[in-house]
Amino acid sequence: MDQADQRHTDEVQYQYGKLDIPVLVCWGEEDTWIPVARGRELATRIPGARLELIAGAGHLVQEDAPAELTATLLDFLRRPR
Repeated sequence: MDQADQRHTDEVQYQYGKLDIPVLVCWGEEDTWIPVARGRELATRIPGARLELIAGAGHLVQEDAPAELTATLLDFLRRPR
């Protein structure tokens, strides 16, 4: 649970703007633990990042909507860079 401490994010988030790779941020539309607003904020901190909200998914997107997440990831990975 130590990873849930905001300090760990605060320590590295200033570096997000240095990322120079394609980034896809997948976020559960129904996440009640970490709100969608945080996903939006994360995506804006990373140059060129794309945010995809996964309908019907909460915090554990991979468990709540595995097929939708897989389709979203495959679409992202198949796009030319």
